[in-house]
Amino acid sequence: MAADATPAIITASAGVVVAVVVFVANQVAQLRNERRQARLTRVNAQLRDLYGPLHALVSVNERLWQAMRAAQLPDRAQRQTGSLTAEQSREWQRWLRQALMPANVKMRDLIVEHADLIAEDGMPAPLQDFCTHVASYEVHLTPPAGPARRKALVPHPGEPFVRYVQDGFAALKAEQARLLRRH
Repeated sequence: MAADATPAIITASAGVVVAVVVFVANQVAQLRNERRQARLTRVNAQLRDLYGPLHALVSVNERLWQAMRAAQLPDRAQRQTGSLTAEQSREWQRWLRQALMPANVKMRDLIVEHADLIAEDGMPAPLQDFCTHVASYEVHLTPPAGPARRKALVPHPGEPFVRYVQDGFAALKAEQARLLRRH
């Protein structure tokens, strides 16, 4: 009887081992899928709430800036030295107050309100520089109590800010596509 029971025990044991292996494999696959889904949810939030709107606003502002330069609006040296005519000054102020600054304020507010979605652990220098520039320009545009300043206290960070936004948006879109392909 003992010899007849051995194949049954081996078969039963093999069945239990296979069931345990399948269970563990399913748990590992489920854990990987949950992690991928959590990462996809974060990337989607980063794109929807921060990098997407920021990228759109930067793109529009850059295009507007290029059009303004092509239209012969005063360059930085003219604006900072105060060598503008009254008409040039009014035109520059109009574009600044009605187009550039409203978009800059929106971008700064996006960065501050959604700082938790920034890809890096800390606040990247281009974002710090941009937010500081906007704050200084808001003060610059306020009617002065004393002699008027010709320029903002903190200059616009320029290309490093634009590149940061463009590169961050592109990297997140690539990661989103990769995560969606693995679904």
